[in-house]
Amino acid sequence: MLHLSENYIDYSIVALYMLAVVGIGVYFSRDKKNAETYLLGGRALPAWVIGIACMMSMLSSISMVSGPGEIFNYGWTLGFLGSIFYPLLSIPAYFLFAKFYFKLGSFTPYEYLEYRYDKGIRGVVAFSSFYLRVIYIGMVLYTSAKIFEGAFNWPAWFSIILTALIGIASCFMGGSKAVVWTDVFQAFLTFGGLLTVIIIACWKIDGGLFTAVDTALADGHGIPHFSQADFYKFHPYERLLFWMLLWNVVNNVLVDACSNQVTIQRILSCKNFWEGLKSQLYSNGLAMCSSLLLLLIGWSLYSFYKFNPTPEIVQGKGDLALFYFIKHYVPQPFSGLFMAAMFAAIMSTISGVVNSMAGVWVKEFHIRFINKNVTPEKEYQLLRTSTLVIGAIGITLALAIDFAGKWLSQTVSEVGTIFYLLGSAILPAYLFAVLSRRANSKLIWATTLFAFGEGISSNVWYTLSRHSRQVWEADHSAGFGWAGALEFKYIIPYIAITVIFSLPYIIKTTRKYLISKIMVLIGLMAAGATAGMLVWYIFSNAMITDEPLARSFAFTFPVPFILSCIILRFCPIQPEAKWRGLCLSDLKNSK
Repeated sequence: MLHLSENYIDYSIVALYMLAVVGIGVYFSRDKKNAETYLLGGRALPAWVIGIACMMSMLSSISMVSGPGEIFNYGWTLGFLGSIFYPLLSIPAYFLFAKFYFKLGSFTPYEYLEYRYDKGIRGVVAFSSFYLRVIYIGMVLYTSAKIFEGAFNWPAWFSIILTALIGIASCFMGGSKAVVWTDVFQAFLTFGGLLTVIIIACWKIDGGLFTAVDTALADGHGIPHFSQADFYKFHPYERLLFWMLLWNVVNNVLVDACSNQVTIQRILSCKNFWEGLKSQLYSNGLAMCSSLLLLLIGWSLYSFYKFNPTPEIVQGKGDLALFYFIKHYVPQPFSGLFMAAMFAAIMSTISGVVNSMAGVWVKEFHIRFINKNVTPEKEYQLLRTSTLVIGAIGITLALAIDFAGKWLSQTVSEVGTIFYLLGSAILPAYLFAVLSRRANSKLIWATTLFAFGEGISSNVWYTLSRHSRQVWEADHSAGFGWAGALEFKYIIPYIAITVIFSLPYIIKTTRKYLISKIMVLIGLMAAGATAGMLVWYIFSNAMITDEPLARSFAFTFPVPFILSCIILRFCPIQPEAKWRGLCLSDLKNSK
């Protein structure tokens, strides 16, 4: 139920903000209507503007909820490596991939893969990236529901639909240029809102910011895990592990640099490679500032609630801490200004991702597989229609994620785990392409299918073990269930499918038939599932004794990546036409 009369000042401020966003979209709707303007802003936007836009695409509602929420619940360990190393690693990652995209004059990073491999690899990697970004839209909308649940008691469905409609409207009307300039406006609003919360929270704590930080650190909400021996072990039953966090940071930096259409599309809006580099430097500086602000908010809120206990905000409820504080302790009109700032972070991400994914759909799928003879006018209309359809899909996914979060009692930092099935093969496809002349299509296809099977088994492990652990905690008589030691009999069917479906392709006389090729694809997925199940079997039988254990959401054992790196070493060097001028070592020879 909505309580409009109680917050009319806040609602008025938020409404004015929304009108401003829509107004920017209307203003830029007057621009020339073609794909280059809609997607890349005419390739002539200033570097500082692009830098702000890239930062705002990362500073989403997920950051606003999970950042302070994670610090409130468990400390800064989860975000520490990302806050420090992501901005530093993103510059070498930019040099690793971006030169090829500017060289080709690309709309998307997937065009490069067709030159390096073939159309099939371009299609499968584009689809994997498209899937991950659309899931990301759902995650952003889901976290927006957390925000407005805590601040205004809005039901999840209302928050999801409202924020999606406003963000999509701006993108639909004005395209990329409207999105980017809206981000500039929203950045000032967002940073102002974050600073306001820190000031008000510390003003309510005796001793101010110094006491807030000192109290949080003394209670273990800094990075205490780094001094604990268990943090450096390697197993799936510890919530956070150093090696997993480090791998995830490196993987995320490289994947974003090579295939994140949201960021890459904005960088390609710059005049050239060096202007794109400047935009990255601007973005990284602002990202480090935003990380610092979110960290201070997390520490300030932890200390505030410690000195002012609130039944609704306890351990594990950190996702609501910030917005409960806004509702009950921040006076109007500052509460309304902050909620407008939250909308700013949400809208910048939604509009940016939807605009980018519309480009991916039209450029990578519609024009290539549905209708190749699309006029510029028709392409522009397709982009706008795709914007609406992708937005609708994002809304549906957000509602599904909300259901999953409640079913498994997950925090925002954890809930996205079960939805990210595709993506493990993205990094090998690009990394091998730029670094090795041995990179080939068969290896990438095998890695993709193997990783998909391994991802399914890993997600089944995570979901079932977590649910079984919750059932056991409520009633010990229920037994360990899937949170206990896995029996080997559950792996045998996957081994059998792997062998049976791979044999026709292994035998030379039957390899040429289409059915053999289809069967080996299924066999590769089964092999990946087998690998994931074996990891489950080994760890569960070695470590589970006295009580059931649930797999950590952050545990990642990059089996597909490791195996593909080993196999690549034994692959033959590919024909010169496939790598001349397209590998980092040979870039100087490009024409």
